[in-house]
Amino acid sequence: MKRDHTWIVREGEEKHLEGILSLRKIAFGGEEEDKLDPRFWRWEFKEGPDGRAWIYIVEDKNKIIGHFADIPRRFCIQGEVIIGTLSLDLMVHPDYWRKGIFEAMGRYGAQRVKQGNGCFMTAFPIRPETIFGLKKIGWREVVKLPVLVYPIRFTGILNRYLHLYPLSQLIGGIARFFYSLLYGFKRKHGIGEMEIEKVDLLDHQFDRFWQKASSLYSIMGIRNQNYLTWRYLQHPTRSYTIYRVMKSGEMRGYAVLRKVELLNFNSAVIVDLLALDEEAFWALTEKGIQHGHREGADLLGFMVPQTHPYYKSLIHRGFLPSLKSFQFMIYDHGNRAALRDPKGWYVNWGDTDVI
Repeated sequence: MKRDHTWIVREGEEKHLEGILSLRKIAFGGEEEDKLDPRFWRWEFKEGPDGRAWIYIVEDKNKIIGHFADIPRRFCIQGEVIIGTLSLDLMVHPDYWRKGIFEAMGRYGAQRVKQGNGCFMTAFPIRPETIFGLKKIGWREVVKLPVLVYPIRFTGILNRYLHLYPLSQLIGGIARFFYSLLYGFKRKHGIGEMEIEKVDLLDHQFDRFWQKASSLYSIMGIRNQNYLTWRYLQHPTRSYTIYRVMKSGEMRGYAVLRKVELLNFNSAVIVDLLALDEEAFWALTEKGIQHGHREGADLLGFMVPQTHPYYKSLIHRGFLPSLKSFQFMIYDHGNRAALRDPKGWYVNWGDTDVI
């Protein structure tokens, strides 16, 4: 049967890097400009702790017009370690839209992951057309991931809209007063016998902590010392701040924060947070708010599954739903019912490469 197009889908390699980054610049413009740095690409696709990425490109007469990739990731699923992937960077040159390239790359990637013994794939799309395209080739929606925000500086938030600082300061002060009446008494300010410390190197305590934390949720990406070091401390273009909470000499949780622009506001975000109990969780959340204050942020953001207990707890204590949300999706090669359970997963921004 004769093809009605001249492009082909095949494996991508580092020798295609220049073409891949050129396509990224066209497809995404000024979004996440640090991803145009070759150091970012090599860190993400070649140096990951669970193996090199599977990369797929679409070529038309030696020109790269499409790209998709899967990064291997180990997950703990009901106590069993299983290889999955993070699927990302799906892009098609605008001149080739609506020609079946999205679907061809998606199907190629699914087959390649299966051949490489990957059991399932995960993705965090935000664009409706991407969600629709993935569903078309067999992906399933699992759970919504709303971005919750905690207002730190009402004056800064209002000034973005009013553009008159004295008025923003006045209204912001009033808003802060009423907000504090509603939520101030609900926040837990004391941390009891716990200590929170900033860490620049991750020691063996993180592995000991992970051994206990891995059983908290049915499904979670492995967050041991090796993975966290690669993800946050070895990143070539982004800087993160890591805190951990200790009690009686034992690590009870950690939080990773980064200063970014979120929803067009000067913000801090909780990229990753994992705690053994609610006391440690709230100690780390309060530390995140304090960190945002110190960094001059207007908002503190946190992305969490809508079905997770953290969601209702954060709402109750003053975090507000924003207009931004992601859709968590999976492609399962083994038809595992557990993977489709929205209450089984704990994922957050740290499981993506977005922040």
